[in-house]
Amino acid sequence: MNPPAGAADATGARPPRLAEILWGAALVSLAWVGVDPVALATGRDLGAGFQPSYLLLAGAICAWIPFGSRGARAKVCRLAAWQWFALVGLVVALASGAGLFLAPPPGVALSARMMRFVKQIVQLIVMISFMSFTIYWTRGAGRWARVRDLFGVGCAIQIAWGLTQAVTFGHAPGWFVAAERIATSNPSILSGSGELFLGGVFTGIPRVRGTVCEPLYLANYALLALPVLLLPGSRRWQRAIACGAGVLLLLSWSRGAWLAAVVGVGVWAALAARARCLPRPGRRWWALVVVLVVIAVTAAALRPDLALLPGRRLLQVFNRADWSNLTRFYSMQAAWRAWLLSPWLGVGWGQFGFHFPALADPLGLQSQFSWPVVNNFPLAILCETGLLGFGVLAAAGAWLARASWRAVRTGAGSAAAGRVALLAAGTAAVWSQLLTFSQYNLPHIWVAPGLLLAALAEAREDRHG
Repeated sequence: MNPPAGAADATGARPPRLAEILWGAALVSLAWVGVDPVALATGRDLGAGFQPSYLLLAGAICAWIPFGSRGARAKVCRLAAWQWFALVGLVVALASGAGLFLAPPPGVALSARMMRFVKQIVQLIVMISFMSFTIYWTRGAGRWARVRDLFGVGCAIQIAWGLTQAVTFGHAPGWFVAAERIATSNPSILSGSGELFLGGVFTGIPRVRGTVCEPLYLANYALLALPVLLLPGSRRWQRAIACGAGVLLLLSWSRGAWLAAVVGVGVWAALAARARCLPRPGRRWWALVVVLVVIAVTAAALRPDLALLPGRRLLQVFNRADWSNLTRFYSMQAAWRAWLLSPWLGVGWGQFGFHFPALADPLGLQSQFSWPVVNNFPLAILCETGLLGFGVLAAAGAWLARASWRAVRTGAGSAAAGRVALLAAGTAAVWSQLLTFSQYNLPHIWVAPGLLLAALAEAREDRHG
């Protein structure tokens, strides 16, 4: 195992400063997924969802390698559990390539399918690298303070950008229009949704999307930023930014994110109670609750139509005529049918889009953009990698849940246990929202379990002295 990030190795060396700077920049830019450096530089879209954080991660790894490899004893038999899961998952994704031949889609050349398969395998390796580097880098009290600071800066940028989108909605100044062109230069991510659509009409209410191009992606980022900013030892300005992240979550109008937030709060409450670190509300907390209640009641009295909007938005989940719902229904229906073509190995990693036209109902053909997606990541795993891939995902989730429960139980009352509770809640919220979308190449999705695994490793070290 490489030495803990931030600590000297056996020779007394410390991690290179360049690696520190590049990885810090990568964490700040996690939400800049709509910016495509390649498209901006060359005018060409590679169709790979290229993002600034990819380049920064690559630079950080290259700068880190001399330090991380110095004195390291890399023996396969000593791999940690999470490394085994990552390795087996990658092997299963590679094995799913058999689906290209076992269940070929009609009318698609093998070269096109193979190109898509290789591209998505590379994408998966990049995402696993985000998780792995997060684990190695994030160790020690100083590191957690740095993580809070970097997420605070990154989230503050999203708050400023999102509020500008909301305030200038419909009459954006020229400088912001130009900035938005840069923020939305990644067509592999961009999908619109800038205005709330409710009751069959556009309401004139903006949906905040920051530099993430899509409100539900910004909300997913906020689900991680919130618990990170509230980690033990957080400062007042970080708690203020966390409140801003909560505002972003609300103004995204993402139903999936709202429901995922409920999951996250439930996980945190269960773990925090077990860890005996549930906060005791003081006078300031109760005063804030009273102020919020007064504001809510006043708003409901003055504008009951606006006060009812969040409830109406949630009830939209059950609207069978809503195209947002139908898009998800038809994509999931086609994914299930694709899985039946090759139950054990799946149709091949990244191959769903080729199968969709032949498997979707006729009405469903109108529900997708240029490249269909499953809109449910676990179902996408099942469809494209079969029962083997889904089994690895389920086993990894169960192992992570068990490890978190054990860490808070054995470390009850400690800061390490409180940290595990918050990061487990953030990871649960981020990944539970993946039941409503399957764009897995958003780096923060993989940084979330990386932070949790780093916290679990520290809790284990504290427990064993």
